[in-house]
Parts: sequence; structure tokens; C-alpha cells
Amino acid sequence: MTYDEALDYLSGFQFHGFRLGLERTENILKALHSPHLKYPCIHVAGTNGKGSVCAMLTQILTEAGYRTGLYTSPHLFSLAERFRTGSRQIEPDELAAMITRIRSFVEKGYELSYFEYTTAIAFQWFREKAVDIAILETGLGGRLDATNVITPLVSVITNIGLDHQTYLGNSLEEIAREKAGIIKPGVPVISGVTGGAARKVIEETCNTLRTKARIPGRDFEIVPAPGGLLTYREPGVEIRDITPGLMGSHQAKNTALAVAAIRQIRGKGFEIPDDAIRKGCANVKWPGRGELINGPVRILLDGAHNPDGVQSLKGIIRDMRPAGRSCLLWACSNEGGSKDYRAMLNDLEGFFDRIVITEPPGPRAPVSVSEWSMAGLDCRIVLEQKWETALLNALETLEKGDFLCVAGSLYLVGAVRNRIMKMNGTAVSKC
Repeated sequence: MTYDEALDYLSGFQFHGFRLGLERTENILKALHSPHLKYPCIHVAGTNGKGSVCAMLTQILTEAGYRTGLYTSPHLFSLAERFRTGSRQIEPDELAAMITRIRSFVEKGYELSYFEYTTAIAFQWFREKAVDIAILETGLGGRLDATNVITPLVSVITNIGLDHQTYLGNSLEEIAREKAGIIKPGVPVISGVTGGAARKVIEETCNTLRTKARIPGRDFEIVPAPGGLLTYREPGVEIRDITPGLMGSHQAKNTALAVAAIRQIRGKGFEIPDDAIRKGCANVKWPGRGELINGPVRILLDGAHNPDGVQSLKGIIRDMRPAGRSCLLWACSNEGGSKDYRAMLNDLEGFFDRIVITEPPGPRAPVSVSEWSMAGLDCRIVLEQKWETALLNALETLEKGDFLCVAGSLYLVGAVRNRIMKMNGTAVSKC
């Protein structure tokens, strides 16, 4: 298949929906001669922050001289974003070849969902690229996630919050049990889950599997230092002068989790000097998550799509202290009807002079403008079904020095990011 033909073919699997479980992934990987067993891995789960932690881990290991594979989801604009070695995405011809190869197994009767298909691509491509180590982000949950077929060097659980309740459970405790499913016997765990019933679930799972969760505040910490720098500490260890490369005060905790995970794999075949940690944290890029596009209008792109993500976004906006007029371009996916999309918007409304609500592109069912119109919106809010028109509507009322925030859906953020880059060609930089 050509690249376009391969993408069209794979897109058809989007309509298979969520199919949690490991059997189908295990079957296709066995047919591919178990590529996931050919290199060590780090496994990362959590409600928010897991992508940022994965990006930091990848950059640190790359700075240390290792060939590093990175698999994340969803992508912002191009499927190729999900598959990386170091900073390089998979090439179109490589991706088409991977899709075509796995199609031959599908035609023999192997069943796969979209995410299972892309997970198989990642494992196989990493083997072909002879990576030294792979970093894998769970797609949904953990216990039954397609990535959960590995025994990693270290497991990382960033946090537990309310998201995807239709699939993972309606309480933090239930969601924690799903995330804790990535914990393996004897494999060290780095956990950002620091309180309540969710922490108890993580620790009980670790006890059952004869391992231990290392958590910030007890086993390690990261503290602010002069000049906007950070210092990482654990008993007998101090790494100073860490420059945070990602926006938002919440990234300090993600940095702590990433460095703690790196500390765990030292001595397991990986030599990672402190300078590689500093360079990795400073040079990391994670588009669409607290990303600022500097132009005549300052545009903040953030994939906040759940209550905890909204809190982090509010922190970024407070730190920025944007001047001039401000506008929010917002959209949400439906998530099986479990998402309190009105409450999230209520939490953000006070930061903006004007709000434009639209429907996100992509495969997931959106919260429609019809549903929004029945949600009791005030007069500052404009509804526009097509995101392209909504973007122009948001920009046309803003002038030089004003501020636009795009959030609520990574699919919206990705589409807007691509359009903005084509519109003005401005370089992306952090604040």
C-alpha cells in the first residue's frame, strides 16, 4: 500500500471502538515473533502527565547516548507522531510498510482494534530500529491496555484523576485499580499518587507483587531553586540546576517522576550521568501540551480535557499573566457521556473575556453544539460547529498583544496547531 492507502486502511479500525484486553495483542505479537521481548522498556500510566514524563525520559536517555524508542497516543495531527526513535518520527514509507505487514495477519484472521494495531506497529518498528530501550505510554487505563504485555525495568504511574469513567470506573479507587494493572512482580514503581484511596490501592498492589512504590515527598523530592531552576533530591543524592523545559508549575512533579525513574534504571545496563538528566529536562519538547506560539496574538495550546488537566491549565495561565483581551477556543469529546464538560468550562470561564465553543475533529464523538446550547451558557459564549470557522471567529476579535487559549480536546489542539503554523509560520517557543 502507498502511505495514503495505508492510512485510509488503518483509519477503518477506528470504528471498532475501545476493546480492552490483552489476548489480541499477545496473538499478533506472537505472530511477529515477540518483538516486545527484544529490548528493555519503561512503562508509563496515569490520568495526566504521562506524555510529559515519557517525553522527558526519552530526551534524557537520548542525551545519554542511547537509541530510544517512544510510543505515545493520541497524535496531534499525524499518525507518525506516535512512533519515534529519539527525536525522529517514523518515515511515511516505513509506516506504510508496517501497516501493510500487519494487514497480512489481519487478512489471515487476526483481530485488532485501532490501538492494538498501532501498538503492534510500535513494538515491531522498535525492534527493526534496534532501540536500546523503549518508553511506552498506556492508551487507556493500564490493566487491559494493549501496551501491558511487557515486563519493564520500571513502571511509572503519574497520578489518578477522573477521566474515561465509562471504561475505567466511577471512583478514584476503581480507576487506580486499572492503572495499577501495569505493576509487575518485583519491578520498581515510581508513583505520583500521593494521597487517599488511590494511593492505598497502588501500595496494596505493590505489596501483593513484592515491590515498592517510591513516591514524591517520602522517597524523593524536587524543589525550586533560584533562577527558575529545580533541584532533585533523594537520600544521598542531589541533582542541582535542572531547567524545566515544559511550561507550568505542575511539570516540576512530572520532572521529579522522570528523574526518579531514570535513577531506578541506573546500574541495569544504563549509564546516565547527571548532565544528561539536566540536558534532557531542559531540551524536552512536547507539542500541544502547555505550548506557546508567539506571534501578534499569543496562542497557548493545551490538551487539558479532564478536571485535573484544567487545574494545570489554570496554573499556566496564572503564571503567564496574559495582557490584553483574552479568548478561549474550547471543545470536548463525549467520552460515553461520563464527562462533566460544563463543570470544566465553569472552572475556566473567569479567565477569559470571550469563549468560542466548537466540535473537535477526529474519531471520537463530540459534545455537540446542540448539547452545549442546552447547558445554560451566558452571552459571552459563541457556538460554532465547524472548528475552522470557530478558530477564525476567535482570532478576528483579537489584536496584537491579545491572548488565545485552545483547549478541551487534543484533536482540536492538533488541528489548530497545524492550521496556525500554516497561517503565520511563527516559531514555537516557551514563554
